Amino acid sequence: MQAVDDPGIWTVGDFAGPEDYTVRLTAAEIAELDGFIREMDRAGKALDDIGRDDFRCPSVEARLAALHDELRDGRGFAVMAGLPVERWRQEDAERVYWAMGTRLGTGMSQSVLGDRLGHVRDVTREDPHARAYRNRRELDPHTDRAHVVGLFSLRAARKGGVSHLTSALAVHNRLLAGRPDYLERLYEGFYMHRRGEEAPGEDPVTPWKVPVYSSIEGKVSCRWVRTYAVMGQEAKGEPLGGFAEEAVEAFLAAANSDELQLRFTLGPGEILWFNNFTHLHARTAFEDWEEPARRRGLRRLWLKNDAMRPTVPEIAVEGIEPQEGRTPSFDVAAALSRMRAGR
Repeated sequence: MQAVDDPGIWTVGDFAGPEDYTVRLTAAEIAELDGFIREMDRAGKALDDIGRDDFRCPSVEARLAALHDELRDGRGFAVMAGLPVERWRQEDAERVYWAMGTRLGTGMSQSVLGDRLGHVRDVTREDPHARAYRNRRELDPHTDRAHVVGLFSLRAARKGGVSHLTSALAVHNRLLAGRPDYLERLYEGFYMHRRGEEAPGEDPVTPWKVPVYSSIEGKVSCRWVRTYAVMGQEAKGEPLGGFAEEAVEAFLAAANSDELQLRFTLGPGEILWFNNFTHLHARTAFEDWEEPARRRGLRRLWLKNDAMRPTVPEIAVEGIEPQEGRTPSFDVAAALSRMRAGR
């Protein structure tokens, strides 16, 4: 193991304020996007009909090309601000967001629902076991199943929902300097449970250990979701505990540290874009408004872009296969209880 030397390593102290990582769209660029909306209306194109070649907004395209390079070769994240969601129809804001995404990668299904545009909202009144992006609970640092992730705020929650972002590469180097034995255990990885969203014929648990950190072609990447690892290890009869659990706790403590974790609230009209293999993201719990029209509106994109970063096969991303009649819901506590009772 070696220290990572990569532009994607940053600390909170590297930023004087939000403007240091914010790309603010100009009035001329917004005018281009207004024109794009009108063109899509004339063509009768809904979101799912829009492809890369439909997005003809020269100034915004140049912005996105620079953003693509920043995600791949630079800091690895940016907040894009200034989209006028207060005057756009929601469907128009979503079409613009989707079209921007086509310049950064290919949208993938994010669950068995087949949702390529993920609605990050709380549905726990109807489904108490809904997956993380469909509940209001706190989420600890994790990665998703994409090369690039986008999070677009349409409306803020009544309270909470603060975004957290950490350079996973900075965490890597901190562990290497202080506890290289922990880092070595993270490179070994853990079995990951698929929590009921495995494809037909696929095992409910990965047959291989998914490394938290891995390296190929001189590039280090991170892949981690705690509940999936806890369940995967339990299902394989190797419960997460002892030294392995210590390594995980040290990893999460570094990711949550004041020095490494950037904390901010996305305002309406702002998009967080980040390289999913170099960043860990999290959020605080949130409380929503009672009125449906005011409830938190966050839209997520999972984008596949093999040119973004080389990765080992064990952490390859392909999204989640849609399966008719199924929902992204899983009773973690009940499943763990059954596993432990069977040991």
